[in-house]
Amino acid sequence: MGPTIVLCSGAWPLESFFQPLIQSLKALGRNAICRVPQSYPAADPDNPPERNYDSVFLRAHVLNPLLEAGEDIVLFMHSYGGVYGPEAFEGTSKKERTLKGFQGGVVAVIFAAAHIASKGVSAIDTMDLDPDNLPEYLGHDRSTDLVGFKKTAAKAMLFHDLPDEEADRLAGLLPKQPFTCFSTPVQWDPYRDPCFKGILGYIFTESDRILPLEKQEQYVKSAGIENTYMMKNMSHSPHHEQPDLLAKVIIDMMKTINEQ
Repeated sequence: MGPTIVLCSGAWPLESFFQPLIQSLKALGRNAICRVPQSYPAADPDNPPERNYDSVFLRAHVLNPLLEAGEDIVLFMHSYGGVYGPEAFEGTSKKERTLKGFQGGVVAVIFAAAHIASKGVSAIDTMDLDPDNLPEYLGHDRSTDLVGFKKTAAKAMLFHDLPDEEADRLAGLLPKQPFTCFSTPVQWDPYRDPCFKGILGYIFTESDRILPLEKQEQYVKSAGIENTYMMKNMSHSPHHEQPDLLAKVIIDMMKTINEQ
């Protein structure tokens, strides 16, 4: 079935959100998985995490088991997944692992409607948000350090191309997430690593209401990503709206990257 496609969700994640895409990839003969933390440590202002909780989880519970099994991996990162995801795959490229005598490794990295943060930059920074004055569509409970996406705004910004009933259902399912996930700076990035040169790709979402196309293009330029694809008239949630089309785009980009 080729490489395992690891789906790195955006913020406020549920694994179930990516099941349509997983099934679409499976129908095309590809294996894909999505795993997200089921809980986070309690907030401790006096002891902030050194690394993003989501990055640590991805490396320890998703990537390491695949690498230990010698599997090839394609990383697909949506939205905020483009911030914590890359930090987790330091030293995992197939090129680097082969040189060290190991089997398997990352053979392609694909961003979709994704924020990109270089080393030393947090999600808050790269999203151009003020940590002390978050936008109205986000609710921050400082007593618990949890941040939530308000339902009405989520419907309008994340799921606006879906039928109203489905958009309402999905917006109502969004969990809260620790603010530290967004404020912890990235500790490593792949954008100047020669082992990742040429294997990075980006899928643009043309009609994105939360991550404007202009900002996506800035990310691609700053990261030096050469392989790109434009999903015309697509909002921020292609894995909900057109999972079959997105699956095909992912596979086509994988082939393009691996044929270079």
